[in-house]
Amino acid sequence: MLLVAGALGAVIIAPNRPVQYPIITGSLGLYLAYSLAIVALVWRPLGFGRGWAVALHLFDMAVFSWLTLITEGTASPLFISYVFLVICGTLRWQMRGALATGAISVLAFGAVTLVPSAIFGVPGVAAETFPVRAMQLAIISGLLAYLGAYHQRFQREISRLAAWPREIPDDREDLARELVSQSAKVLGAPRVVLVWEEPVSGYVNVAWMEAGEVTCRQEREGTYASLVAPRLEHTSFQAWNAADENGRVVYRVDSGFRQCNCRPVNEALRARFRMATLQSWALEGELVRGRLFSLDKPKMEIDDLVVGELAARLAVSRLESLYMLQDIRRAVALGERVKVASDLHDSLLQSLAGTALQLMAARRLLDRDRDKAAAQLDEVQRQIEQGELEMRSFIRRLRPEAPIASEVSPIGLAERLRGLAERIERQWSVKVTTDLDPSADGHTGAIGDEVFRIAREGILNAARHADASAIALRLSVANGALTLEIADDGRGFPFQGRYNLKSLERLNQGPWSLKERIIGLHGTLELTSTGSGSRLLITLPLSVMAG
Repeated sequence: MLLVAGALGAVIIAPNRPVQYPIITGSLGLYLAYSLAIVALVWRPLGFGRGWAVALHLFDMAVFSWLTLITEGTASPLFISYVFLVICGTLRWQMRGALATGAISVLAFGAVTLVPSAIFGVPGVAAETFPVRAMQLAIISGLLAYLGAYHQRFQREISRLAAWPREIPDDREDLARELVSQSAKVLGAPRVVLVWEEPVSGYVNVAWMEAGEVTCRQEREGTYASLVAPRLEHTSFQAWNAADENGRVVYRVDSGFRQCNCRPVNEALRARFRMATLQSWALEGELVRGRLFSLDKPKMEIDDLVVGELAARLAVSRLESLYMLQDIRRAVALGERVKVASDLHDSLLQSLAGTALQLMAARRLLDRDRDKAAAQLDEVQRQIEQGELEMRSFIRRLRPEAPIASEVSPIGLAERLRGLAERIERQWSVKVTTDLDPSADGHTGAIGDEVFRIAREGILNAARHADASAIALRLSVANGALTLEIADDGRGFPFQGRYNLKSLERLNQGPWSLKERIIGLHGTLELTSTGSGSRLLITLPLSVMAG
């Protein structure tokens, strides 16, 4: 459209107008209107048929041939229109479009310049001018065909990189097979070898593809020492004869490409995989170190080194992602085991300790006061029954399937804490008073469980270890946070003073299980210890616990 508009403007303002001026301006005007109509259609969300692009291309060829014919053939200022058509063909069909359009353009240009044009009042055509213009068109078509082929290859390589699977396989060997097969596709190589060191394991992993089959092996660290020559360790390179001591090697650096003469690959590795013609890229990540080798490629290009670096970096990223995911899974499993141990400590072990004391007291009373001993045994039975219920609830929470709504306890947090205080009073012969916010009864799910466990551990610690005679439990809910205070009149902690979580962690002091629970809930702890007792002030954000 812009080309024709410019030509029309040039014809209008030209001082010397040719005889065929009306035909030229009319033809240019009609084609400009046609171009505007095509632009309007393209901007609208329409679907075009399969032959639409070919039809437009051929119509443009016919129009430009007509315009060239009526504007003096080889001397025509619209000769450049043929170059425009070759460019359009390249953009639409890459190399094939450039070559086909160039060939048709030469034929069309020859036809319109050699056809008698006396009926239009055009001067005769100089025969020697046509070969020059035809050669120009041929050269331009060849150059654009080369660019089209390069662009097509580039698109193919990018498409293969984009088609790389997104999910990370759970198994190392499955991931190695994926990396080797995908690298072979991207690089267009018949054979690919991938070598990398296993993080902290003392093993070297080797995966290779030959005859379409991928094989994986683990070998001891140091099997091949340095995989490549020292000067090539951190570079991408290609070699035409890896067995030659003074073979030519081209390697890539930040400023471009360099050349050296050496044996590029460790001899044991080269002999094992019969390496001759090869390209290689470094695998350099935080956890992974190794090399990617492309072998026996029929035609090696310098540009392959850049594309291979993308494949190598993608391989490093996926390998490190696998190892990181494995570390995360191990950390999660360890965290779950620690949490289970903490829950068992707070429920089963504490309950068993109280039961053992009750049994010891009942045993001493058997000979002196059987009625009181019987009452003690009844209390032991209640404790065991309560412990059984708690363990059933604990085991149910460990199951992978989420509990249905009917399994959630309807008992509110305040009521559970009052029941806890009564049990501890009976078990440990200590006075436990409670001051509980009634709104806490609205928390019956995970929030209530977490607060209940923290309160139980704090009260039991005071009853068992502080030799307290009275314990006070206070619970309040305000400003999106839950505040829990546990105070006793015992002998306090082995240290005295006021501490928060950071200072307790720095001194490695305080109740470790309780601290872990509070840290896990993003809460705060203020611990005050004196010779006449201790006080725990715990604040927990409800938004974090609810999440």
